[in-house]
This record gives sequence, structure tokens and C-alpha cells, in this order.
Amino acid sequence: MKITLQSTGRVFVLGAGVSASCGIPVARDILGQAVLHLGHKDGQEVKQIHRLLRLFYPAFDEDLRNYPNIEDFLNFIQVAKDFNKGFVSSKQWPPEELKRVDLTTLKALTDYIWSLMADATKQRAVDNFVRNNLRRGDTVITFNWDLTIERALESYQGNPGFQYTYSRKRKEKEFSLLKPHGSVDWFEIEKVKALKSQRHVETHDKELCYYPEFHFGDDPELAEISPVIVPPITSKKFRYKFLHRTWVGVLQAVTDATELHVIGYSLPKEDQFARFVFRRAIRNNMTKSDKDKKPEMKLFVVNPDETVEQTFYRLVGRRLLPNEIRGLGRQLQRGS
Repeated sequence: MKITLQSTGRVFVLGAGVSASCGIPVARDILGQAVLHLGHKDGQEVKQIHRLLRLFYPAFDEDLRNYPNIEDFLNFIQVAKDFNKGFVSSKQWPPEELKRVDLTTLKALTDYIWSLMADATKQRAVDNFVRNNLRRGDTVITFNWDLTIERALESYQGNPGFQYTYSRKRKEKEFSLLKPHGSVDWFEIEKVKALKSQRHVETHDKELCYYPEFHFGDDPELAEISPVIVPPITSKKFRYKFLHRTWVGVLQAVTDATELHVIGYSLPKEDQFARFVFRRAIRNNMTKSDKDKKPEMKLFVVNPDETVEQTFYRLVGRRLLPNEIRGLGRQLQRGS
């Protein structure tokens, strides 16, 4: 099913449901898969993760593989670190041990995602979605760390290209791709400087760079570096200016949007920061429409969970338009 609406001002917000169409597990499933993948390389690190899981979740059993939601686990680690620092420190789990497990878990997640990216045959669903429904000049906001959207945009007919920024003055034929939670292929420039791989990376700014390939075949040393990603926790810390600019871009893109398509993204309650930004941007958009006497932004939500529509309804403060692109969700689910 194709969208026949104008491309100018169209913004697509993509969540884990889109990546799931390429075989990348969603938040409730990915921790167990990532830990299993880590076990093939470092059984000792897996034991430490399991030890902390048993502390937070007494019913956890690695044999039953009843791993929790990754967002819940990482939030527990952050709370434990904060409590150690501000209240009572733990001899069993001192700050350095918690930090180590935190970093190990995040590295296990990104390594697992890289391993899944090696199989390009699983891209078909997202490739078809991008080819059939996105138009040059569209803005894509993805909260996923993987590279499925980059792959699809690079194979887009005519090769219009994309930028990891949003600008009201950008070329109309170029895509804008915003990744407010970072990406598995983003690295600190300082960590890449001493490597041979430095010649293969492209820069975001003076702090961050990205690797414009989809595997580490020629640059395996990059696989040893922790990428720049924002963990899915309540109290986020955006250490880099580029991530600050990305969130400003999200605010501006949604403020300017004539259509907002939310696909496979549930705006989780743990992410209060994202909820605040979207609420402010949508309010800005509505105020701008009233002031300029222009039609209200069209909002479409595609998600098998019907409660997600109500979440965005509360942000907008009015009922949603009839869902005219429900077919997109079916496309992604069946990989057509």
C-alpha cells in the first residue's frame, strides 16, 4: 500500500516494531538473546550479568531464560548506582562493579545487533517499506540503534542521500535521518584516532564520527570500541553536543510537520524525556497552525497495541484521524 500524500513536511517516527521486521528482537526479548551471544565469547562476563539479575529479580533463572525487559534491567542498574552514591553504598555491588556490568550489557547488546546486521537478506521488509512509502525530503526519526533504515535509504532509487541532521534550509530532495538515542556505528573520535580505521570513518562533529559500512570486515578493531548510544533509561544523560542538536532537530521537525506517522513506536512510559519533547513539539505545531491559519497536522499511528493511539491522543489533546495507513503495519509484519 502506497501513501499518495505530499512529501513536504512529512515526518516518520520509527520504533522497535520496525526493526523487529528484520529479525531484531524488541526490548522485552533482546536481553536474553544478547547475553546468549555474549556467552560464545566471554562466559565470565555472562556470570556477572546473571549474578546481578538474580539480585534484582529473585525469580530469575538462566535455565528458564526468563530475562526481563532490557529497559527495566538498565533502569534498575541506574537506580542502584544512584542509591550507592547518594544514600548507602553496597559492599556486594560497589559502583565500579555496577558500572562494569552496565557497560558489559550495553556492549553485548550492540555486538548482538551488529551480528544481526551481517545478514542483509533480512532487510526486505524495511527496504520495501522505505521504497514504497517514503518520499524524497521526508524526515525519519528512529529510536533504534541498528542500521536497517540507513541500509534502506542508501539503496533508495536515484540515491538522493541523507543527513543525520534536520535543517529547514536543507535540500528538499534529501532525506533527514535523526537518531536521538545514538547508533551502533557512532564512535568517539578520540577512541578512533589511534586506529587504522580512522581513515574509513566520517565525522559528525569534533566529538563524534560514524562508520559508513554495515559490517566490520575491513575494520575489526572498531568492534572492540563501545559505540555512542543512549541507554533506554528514565534519567538519560546526553554527553555529546551532537545528540543535543539531534533532539533540537526532533523538536523542529515535529513542529514543522504537516503529517506525523508513528510506526512501531510506543513512546514508553520510562522515556519521560521523549514524551516531553513530543508533547512540546506537537503543541508548537498546533499553535503554529492556528496562528498561520493552516490545516492541522495529520497524525497517524500504526501499532498492534491499541493503547499507543491513546498515548498520542493525550499528547495531542484531540481524537486521532482515522488510521489511513494501517497497511504499513501489515507490510512490516509479513515482510512484503
